[in-house]
Amino acid sequence: FYVFNNAGIGLKCFTGGILLGVGSLVVMAFNGLFLGTVFGHMLGSPVADHFGEFVTAHAPFELTAIVLSAAAGLRLGWAVVDTRGWTRWESLQRTAPAALGTAGLATVLFFLAAFIEAFVSASPAGHAPKVAVAGVCSLVLAGYFLAAAWGRGEGRRAG
Repeated sequence: FYVFNNAGIGLKCFTGGILLGVGSLVVMAFNGLFLGTVFGHMLGSPVADHFGEFVTAHAPFELTAIVLSAAAGLRLGWAVVDTRGWTRWESLQRTAPAALGTAGLATVLFFLAAFIEAFVSASPAGHAPKVAVAGVCSLVLAGYFLAAAWGRGEGRRAG
């Protein structure tokens, strides 16, 4: 269930981008409003502690994967808008490898989030271990993105 739900959101974010990016933005806005409403309701309910404990561990990977899926879709949509002098088809062909790489990373993060959601978030472990898992996931993500920026030379220029 977790894999299909997460993958569905990611695919909607990614494929919506081909509609000049509007589809990705609509899916992101809807999910932001929907999740914000649900979180607001749940955190004000008697089960707020349990809900917060459940979402903590897998949130870093899942939310990052959703944003990366939308970014990949937006990249494709922008390739149709700003072709840099190529035909729209050539622009899509040139942009697709980077967009698919980003979507691939999102896929890996969705699977990791689903694994954590199924085996850590739903476990009877207390809140502290789940916060620790979220912290480790956040550090892994930060390390990955910093290493990627450093590899492109952005870290060397700034440092």
